[in-house]
Amino acid sequence: MSCILCEQKNLKIISRTDSKNNSSLNIFLCNVCGMVQQNPIPSEDEVNEYYSSVYRQDYKKTYVPKIKHVFRAGNLGLDRISFLKNRGIDNGSLLDVGAGGGEFTYLSSKLGFMSQGIEPNIGYSSYAREEYGIKIETGQLSDVHGKFKVITMFHALEHIPDVVKAFELLFNLLEKNGHLLIEVPNIETNDASPHNIYFKAHIHYFSSSTLVSAASKYFDKIDMVSDSNLRVLFKRKEVVSDLILPSFDQVAKTTKRLQKKGWLEYIFKGGGYKKLPLRLSKIFIESRISHKSGIKILNDMIKYH
Repeated sequence: MSCILCEQKNLKIISRTDSKNNSSLNIFLCNVCGMVQQNPIPSEDEVNEYYSSVYRQDYKKTYVPKIKHVFRAGNLGLDRISFLKNRGIDNGSLLDVGAGGGEFTYLSSKLGFMSQGIEPNIGYSSYAREEYGIKIETGQLSDVHGKFKVITMFHALEHIPDVVKAFELLFNLLEKNGHLLIEVPNIETNDASPHNIYFKAHIHYFSSSTLVSAASKYFDKIDMVSDSNLRVLFKRKEVVSDLILPSFDQVAKTTKRLQKKGWLEYIFKGGGYKKLPLRLSKIFIESRISHKSGIKILNDMIKYH
């Protein structure tokens, strides 16, 4: 197997187990560029079939979003919209890739954008259309046509087999000087539980350097927020360039971070000891809105935003 990013074969296995169900799952670190990835990488056909019908049941235990999921996605959506607006991106045509239940697409359409989405899961995309009356197509990134001023992609890139090809597709869908906002889990974070890091649904595990590298042929990094997730704002390049791989120091940093991951770091430096009280607080808050509809919850958020 060759690395999906640098195409070299200098790989080291770092995990053999799926954290969700303890089944066999080989995860490798590329010693050349620092990319962390499954081996073997599933085909596009396998991924498309899995996400169209099985994924949400596997990981959310539901065919359509539960009200607590709508509430969480709505709050995240408002934060992401504020991130864009604080950087001068506050209107225009917007495509949300991996739109889920449509919460971000709906909120952004009410807050200045002309938004639509693409979502592979049949249940979630149907829910979005029926609950919010928005344009959410059921399909893959490769099914999208047209040009957009802004493209957003939240926790979707790590599920795509060929990430460099995905950035090419995104480049071709963006208008000149268009912006791309990507959010993925951060493999270097210290606040992820050691028993919940690697699993089937995530094909790739990004550091800040590998994410920027994967985009580098087609996009320039404008801004980045790095915590438990990586949120990166990119701008479309005028001319496609060569791929820029992470430096030796960046690869060494990722390797060192992976070696340091463990329970003590997670509990004390990563704030793991706070998780249970926060979870109990979340359960209480979400229990108070469980009787509401999805559109009611989002409209209330807009009202008080």
